Amino acid sequence: MEGYALFSELEEYNLKRYGLNETKMKTLIDGGEIEAKVIGNRYNRTYISIKSVENYIQKVITIRNNYFTLEEAFIKISGKPIRIDSSGLHNFIEQAGLELLELDIPITRKERTFVKRSSCDRFLEEYFSLIEAYKELGLDIELKAFRDNLLKQKIKILELQNLYECKFVKKEDVYRKYRDIITIQECREILSITNENLREAFKAYGIEPFFSNGTNLNISKDDFHLLKDLQEKSLNELMKTTYTLSEVEVFHNEIGTSKPDDDALKRYEIQGAITPLLRVEKYKYKKVLYDKKGIDEFIERMRIERKISDLYNTIMDYPLLLQQVLEVENVQFCENLKITKELWFQYANQTLRKMTGNRDSCLNKITSLKNATKVITNFAKTKELLTFSEKEMNLGIFNKKIPKKHQGHIYAFLYEVVSSIEHNTGKKVLNLSKLNFERQSIKQVKSKSKETYDLEEYMSLYNYVKDYKLHKESAINGIKGIQGQKDLKNGKLYKKYDSMWLYVLLHINNGWRKGTVVDFPRYPSHHFNKFNLTSIESLECLLLTMEDAEQIVRFYQAQWFEHNKTHEKATFYCSSELKLPMAYAILICEYRVRNFHIHDESNLINFYNKKNEVFAGTHDHFFKNYKDEFQFESRKMNRTVLTITSSIIASALNGDPILIAKHLRGHTQTETTNIYIQVPQEHLDSITEQLFDTGYFGYVYQKVNALLLGESSTNKIDTTRHSIELKELLGDVVKLEDMASYLNVLSKRQEELGTYLEELSKEELKSRLNLINLGLSPAKEETYQCFFSTCIAQKTECNKCPFSIPHFYSLSTICRRMRRILSNYKEIAYRDDVPIGEKTKLYNLLLMDFSTIAEAKQKFGREIIEMFMDLDFNGFIKGLEELPDPQEELLLI
Repeated sequence: MEGYALFSELEEYNLKRYGLNETKMKTLIDGGEIEAKVIGNRYNRTYISIKSVENYIQKVITIRNNYFTLEEAFIKISGKPIRIDSSGLHNFIEQAGLELLELDIPITRKERTFVKRSSCDRFLEEYFSLIEAYKELGLDIELKAFRDNLLKQKIKILELQNLYECKFVKKEDVYRKYRDIITIQECREILSITNENLREAFKAYGIEPFFSNGTNLNISKDDFHLLKDLQEKSLNELMKTTYTLSEVEVFHNEIGTSKPDDDALKRYEIQGAITPLLRVEKYKYKKVLYDKKGIDEFIERMRIERKISDLYNTIMDYPLLLQQVLEVENVQFCENLKITKELWFQYANQTLRKMTGNRDSCLNKITSLKNATKVITNFAKTKELLTFSEKEMNLGIFNKKIPKKHQGHIYAFLYEVVSSIEHNTGKKVLNLSKLNFERQSIKQVKSKSKETYDLEEYMSLYNYVKDYKLHKESAINGIKGIQGQKDLKNGKLYKKYDSMWLYVLLHINNGWRKGTVVDFPRYPSHHFNKFNLTSIESLECLLLTMEDAEQIVRFYQAQWFEHNKTHEKATFYCSSELKLPMAYAILICEYRVRNFHIHDESNLINFYNKKNEVFAGTHDHFFKNYKDEFQFESRKMNRTVLTITSSIIASALNGDPILIAKHLRGHTQTETTNIYIQVPQEHLDSITEQLFDTGYFGYVYQKVNALLLGESSTNKIDTTRHSIELKELLGDVVKLEDMASYLNVLSKRQEELGTYLEELSKEELKSRLNLINLGLSPAKEETYQCFFSTCIAQKTECNKCPFSIPHFYSLSTICRRMRRILSNYKEIAYRDDVPIGEKTKLYNLLLMDFSTIAEAKQKFGREIIEMFMDLDFNGFIKGLEELPDPQEELLLI
């Protein structure tokens, strides 16, 4: 047959060279690689296509020219034979980017799988073995250490076998890490950060230093540039968006205030922004920064308030004063409101001229009119006020967001204008009855409900909510069924027991309205995490000590709150019996927020309805184990607490209405003092402890209590501990004559003070202690009480007066002052040009404040002091111990 031949006739092609024998030929024919025909009747003979044989031979030649066998490839790569069935072989081929060719029918036994020669060459161009890399770099470290450094640097090592000559790294990676390097010392100097901060930066960004030639640790220049770029970019960002405390203090000085209010600044604090990489220049010793935009707005508000305060103090013409205040605050009517503007100022000026009260009342009226003017100008920007519909006015003015006082002025203005228009023209321009504002007569205001709970009801409810074992179990059971955020609004599944418990607890001790109560803030992570509450089971097993509870309560007592209605400053109080219930309720609520609703809530109490109100189902579920038909009302409890408070104060002050009103300012209206609840003598001490914050400390307070109650062993131990702490701090300082003299003066002053107090009658001491505990013996400074009802040392600061009694809230000021004095002393301690007398004065002030802080630590605990100081207490003491004593200089003269 033409073009076909028997196998025996194909000898000229040297078939054996290409792995072809009769058996192989049959396999290729069966596999369709070679074409053949079978001819014969009795005996079949196979005729093979000569063309297909030639094609196959050409294919084998091409493969052998362009591909290595696996064995050849790995000898080429590693210089030695490799077992083809070696584990990790396929991983290596894939990672190395080697191109494989696998034949279904092998050419020979060893020629089934091939590696493309060009991919082998490319691999050898890009990679070298660990041994080759090690030798080329000429490193002074062991080969194993070199391998470990590569792994730490996250350089990928391809492993063919567990031999250094069979482990390969990319040349580019190695050169970048080991040829372009910089020493750690050079890196630190350029970045201008300490070794410790540099180590922290390496850790944060996964950079592993390594040894190259010599003994110096190095990092790659790529890593260095990464750090340098990050530092420059982050510092620029901080400069644009933040201020340091020093910069904020400069702004305060510019507007004439002595120092910023820490409590006011807290809302603008940015924690954790200064990473170790950024601790340079002005950020070197800072922990906290402040939001620049927020501070700018805050300072601008203060600047405006300062200008307004100056106007209030100088201008006596009230209509002119209102105009000046509006100008300072840039409150302006739009051009489209010429008629509204003219009529409004006619009303405002007429109102101001009618005023007959004292100066403060008149200024309050101006402030109120100013705010009402703001409401009108913000609402009516495009057209005259009277052209708006009643519905539009309700949406923009007569709603819950606008205080009633502002609404009252606007309603009175509208009433006058509308009445005048209707009287003169007969035209009805506005239906006042459709506005959401109830104009009350004087009689209606006076007849407003003054309902309160009686004392027995109050005490009964107090005893019910303090049962923390009952309520803890019920509150935890209430959140057990919650699986996700949707369940929080499922009234059948979740009854909001935890929120209701905290809601009632806050009402019991504080004269707060519900708006203030439901805004009660979250418990911070760094405090909450200490309890390791990671599951419902851990919550159920939680057993708080009284010390734990006090730490939780003290955190909130250190905060300033704001009365929702009056916007006056408010403080949080919790009696000793309610500390454990309060702490459990706070932690359970915080657990619920963290696990199911963390991104949407800034407060602990949430009833998960539009107005965050207590619905009947939640109320009835909480009080199901209490009295039948009982109804808890926020306003009623608010009035009850304030009324009992005013009744106790009235008893202490023999009913002096001026002092009563002074104590209750910011908490209630004067009408509250017209109600009286008789508190029996046997309940007086208990009720007083529940409603009045007795967080006072110091020598006078302790001494008076000791004289009335008898000095307990605890007091003696505390006094001894305080003396020991002071002595340990001072060390041998007391041996120096001037310092010893100063300390003797302090000691003698306390001794004389104690003698004076001992000479007073117990009746006199008890009367003064009651006034102090009730907050009715105020000193010149807000966070102090004075032993005398009238100050006897007007020119002496409270912190330096022996008769002043510091309160828990004074710790913020004391700690801040002590840190400032410490900073000032450190600046001059080693300067020869500063007189010793000035150094001694600062040092003595430091000791005086430290003595006060040490007393407070005994009463409130170390953690509370550290919270106010924003420092570790032991570290602070160590810093004090290292200070040079100014009197030592005299010994050298």
